[in-house]
Amino acid sequence: MAMNVLLPRSAWLVLAVSATLADAATTVQLPAWVCARPDALFIDGFQAAAAVTRLPSNGSGGALGNSTRTVTAPGYGTQAVYAYVPPSYSPTQPMPLVLALHGQAGSPAAADAQAQAVRTAWATVAATQGFIVIAPVGGEATGSWVVPDFPDEPSDYSLFAAAIADAEAAWNIDRSRRIGWGFSAGGHVMHDLVLNHYSTQVTIDTFAAYAVSAGTLAGLACTGLSDAQCNALLAAAPRNLPLDQHVGNGDPLATAVLADHDRFLAQGWTDNVDLWLTLFVGNHVYSSTHAAQIWSNVCPFQALP
Repeated sequence: MAMNVLLPRSAWLVLAVSATLADAATTVQLPAWVCARPDALFIDGFQAAAAVTRLPSNGSGGALGNSTRTVTAPGYGTQAVYAYVPPSYSPTQPMPLVLALHGQAGSPAAADAQAQAVRTAWATVAATQGFIVIAPVGGEATGSWVVPDFPDEPSDYSLFAAAIADAEAAWNIDRSRRIGWGFSAGGHVMHDLVLNHYSTQVTIDTFAAYAVSAGTLAGLACTGLSDAQCNALLAAAPRNLPLDQHVGNGDPLATAVLADHDRFLAQGWTDNVDLWLTLFVGNHVYSSTHAAQIWSNVCPFQALP
């Protein structure tokens, strides 16, 4: 799994764009039974569950198990998205959604393979924990992600919006429980999506929580910014979006990820409340074991208007 290279962009826009939109979602922590009993459909009938709010997409017609979907982003193009829906899925009960982004793969063909690998790693967890996974394919020539240089420029960010909309039309997804995750280049992109506003379709309000495996702020979100400007970017976030960080102790990006962790702490995030760091023994990799750890941390959260 290669280190990532992302397309250059106009870094001076980051702070200006971040200040232009006011997000209004609120982070809510769900009752413990929601994650402990994801297959217990009957539990919604309990009086204690009455206060739980869901935002169902009411989609229908999508297949169970693995499937390959094709989405089109207007003004950008068409791309494959690999999906997984667990056997416990019922159209009457909205399920959480994980948007999973691969790292730089080296070529378009390799990106396709990496998107499938990402789906497989997350499907192992989704099968027992009860959520839907979508894994888009990066459109950049080196198998990475095409990122916008200005707000809503057609890019892979447009693809993410199309992929989410497609999934929500195909399955009944709880729009209050969308989780973003990315590995390496995909992790850089996830930081950018939630902290900047280069997309007005996929923003911090899209997600209840997010996670990065070997992803860094310097990789994209804070590219070209001073330490003070990067700190200001985090401080300007409309809410402390729960974040899980995973990185190997032998990963070349480990030092940067640890520094990012300290930066989030300094800007108001709290360890084991809305911020988690796992420094595992290993290099530049991710695994289904990591996905299970991440899900355990981010599962209880939802984003409500």
